[in-house]
Amino acid sequence: MKRLLALLFGLLPSATQAEDPKLGSDADPIRQMLFASQSMKDLLANVKLDGTPGPFQSIANASKLLEQDKKREAVATLRGILNDKDIETRTQLWTWSCLRELGEKPDERAGGEVLGVVIEVPSGGSYDTLAGYIDGTARYLNYSGAAIFWDQKDAKIKALCQAFVDSSVLASAKAKPRKSLSLPKRGSQVTLLTRSGIYAIPNPPESVEASGAALMIELMKRSEKK
Repeated sequence: MKRLLALLFGLLPSATQAEDPKLGSDADPIRQMLFASQSMKDLLANVKLDGTPGPFQSIANASKLLEQDKKREAVATLRGILNDKDIETRTQLWTWSCLRELGEKPDERAGGEVLGVVIEVPSGGSYDTLAGYIDGTARYLNYSGAAIFWDQKDAKIKALCQAFVDSSVLASAKAKPRKSLSLPKRGSQVTLLTRSGIYAIPNPPESVEASGAALMIELMKRSEKK
């Protein structure tokens, strides 16, 4: 299955080559943002704000409140973001990352729910990275600099993302807290994204890699049609 994933990743159309040759590399901020686990400071350093109302502006407002020693108001501002029923998965994860930074925790059931999965697979002397989220968005970064960013509403892609997440949940007994976003030293690795943090599973089972491959195949089909 690892060979299949590597083959599929290698077939990504060259038309999606990114301008930045460091895309998908160890220190690439785009790759790191796939995990949606940044601190408030790091997150705001990677987004552009123009004062338009929205979740990231609310996070910026919460940051200013903290500077004024208004922690309670900052927490309320962050929790207000979560009231949006249509909130994107990564935005929800970032919001909870900021809340945990302020000492807030989700309840046990919500905290353990897996909202997204990131798999890192050895390829070309480096790593390819595939991310799928329960809202049906997905990201693929190839070691070569090729990429797919999927944000459209698509029932099939969403179902494949959910299957990718579900397969990883079944292997979650082996998951341990991930403290660094550096690429793995060896072998494949899957990371579970939850409201309580991110958890890594080294050398995931073939079922996880198979569900990742299925998502990758469909993303490639959509990319070719474009």
